[in-house]
Amino acid sequence: MALPINNNQPLGATRVHGDADGVVNFDIGMTGDNSVGIIIATGLTKSPTAFKITANVATLTSEMGVGGVVESVLRRVGVASTTTMYQVDGAQISLLVEATGFDDANLAAALNSPALSTTANVANIVPVSFTVSSTEGFKLA
Repeated sequence: MALPINNNQPLGATRVHGDADGVVNFDIGMTGDNSVGIIIATGLTKSPTAFKITANVATLTSEMGVGGVVESVLRRVGVASTTTMYQVDGAQISLLVEATGFDDANLAAALNSPALSTTANVANIVPVSFTVSSTEGFKLA
């Protein structure tokens, strides 16, 4: 049996051209007509949620070490979510989680009670409070 050569098809497979609609029964359902602004997670096993967490301090970058505020936030989020990725930029922590049991209000309550305090500058310990939003989507820039 002769095999096809240089036709850009794997053996025994038909090439299919897809589209950018959501994954059926996982993201937006069967219609695929409402995917703008919705996170389409082709590599995750559960539906993701993006949280924007803002602190009342100038920066959290010095709080990224062991025992710092960022670690405490990640531990509290981990109680009811699986953190896939996070980014700390100034006073904001951006989280992408899957399988979350939190909505914005419940996550804010979990992060603010009991209150966290900064640890990097012991001479000037600052209580930290957080606001949470999941309505802004996931943006990389």
